[in-house]
Amino acid sequence: MKTNNPHPIYLVRRGLAASALLLALTACEKDLPVYDSPDDAINFEMLINSTTGEIEERNYSFVYEGDDVTRDTLWLRANTQGFIYDYDRHFSLVQIPSGTERPDAQPGQHYVAFDDPALQQHYVIPAGQNTVLFPVVLLRDASLATGDVSLYFQLKEDDTFKQGLPNQRTVMLVVSDHLSRPASWSDYYFNTYGPVKHRFMIDHTGLRWDEPFIQELLDGDYGYIRYLMMLLARELKEENAARAKQGLRPLAEEDGREVAFAWGASFGV
Repeated sequence: MKTNNPHPIYLVRRGLAASALLLALTACEKDLPVYDSPDDAINFEMLINSTTGEIEERNYSFVYEGDDVTRDTLWLRANTQGFIYDYDRHFSLVQIPSGTERPDAQPGQHYVAFDDPALQQHYVIPAGQNTVLFPVVLLRDASLATGDVSLYFQLKEDDTFKQGLPNQRTVMLVVSDHLSRPASWSDYYFNTYGPVKHRFMIDHTGLRWDEPFIQELLDGDYGYIRYLMMLLARELKEENAARAKQGLRPLAEEDGREVAFAWGASFGV
């Protein structure tokens, strides 16, 4: 007759295995160092290129907004490193030289200064938490229509917070009022970037095709990317046919590169 009781040898082996696991876990607990760092720090959530894995500049352009929009607010995330406390902890931000060929953004002209009193209520790690969304308020200056500016900033160290990890301590922001290549642009899915192509994608899909949208697209369903590329390839074919009837060349960038859409290879539309 069959029985559900395990063999005695199995029970012994199982008991020995459980004892070994318990000893291993106990040993691990003893080996874990107690967190006793004297400094609390802040790390900023960085933009990571989905293809290279490298930290990228964030791009923001007022070109996606209506003509009546004169300022806009970006909400970025900061995470603490260290203990969690039962009281609010304030932090401060400071602009640093970008070291790029672009001019650095000017407070009051391209963005609201970080020490503006209206922003101070937002630069706080709430009690019992280790993360916060904080605002960076950008201003639509006329100079942005023809050129970009760099807004690089870090935590301003004080008695409460020190700078965080080396690769999470500097936010790199590029601000403009014209179309420019988003940091997460993928040549594999979208092919070579160009502002004429970028405008065509916006006009023929009704989608923004800005940095947040592209990042969300790459993190989502690749089938949807393929659908959009096939749609754009078909729209471009119709556009070029209409241009040919007018005696015009196919749609191209200012340097003569023809606009094209494919996903690693031709869609054959």
